[in-house]
Parts: sequence; C-alpha cells; structure tokens
Amino acid sequence: MRKSAHTARKRQKPRLFLAWARVWRSKARPEMAAQLLAIDPHSPNEFRCNVIAANIPEFYEAFEVDEGSTMWIDPAKRVAIW
Repeated sequence: MRKSAHTARKRQKPRLFLAWARVWRSKARPEMAAQLLAIDPHSPNEFRCNVIAANIPEFYEAFEVDEGSTMWIDPAKRVAIW
C-alpha cells in the first residue's frame, strides 16, 4: 500500500505541470504574435508557462530536469517569493 501511494504522488507532479502547460498553450502567426507583443501588457504564453515552471523546485523533481536541460535555471538564480 505504501508503495502505491508513493507512486501515485510521484505521478501527480508531472500531471500538474502538464495541465499548467495546456492552460497556456497557444498558436499565433508571426504577424499576430508581433502585434500582441506591441499591444498586450502580458508576457507571451510560452514565457508565462515555461519561466514560471522553471522557478518551481517540484518541476525539477517531476521531470528530472538537470543542468543540461534548456529548462534549467541555476538554483541561486531562481525566483523565490516565500
């Protein structure tokens, strides 16, 4: 029973981040993306998803991200609010 509970918890972390990515996914033609950059005060969705996730320690655990990954941010440079 303990092993299955541990396995279930281990599977939940990737699912959370995959759901997060689905919320922010979008597709726009280059012209529309350029227009949005000019008029929308928000960051592009790619950054709103990936940069946030890359600052969360659980993201690194969930996907076993290491220093060779493009998603890696040095721990000393990660944003920590609390």
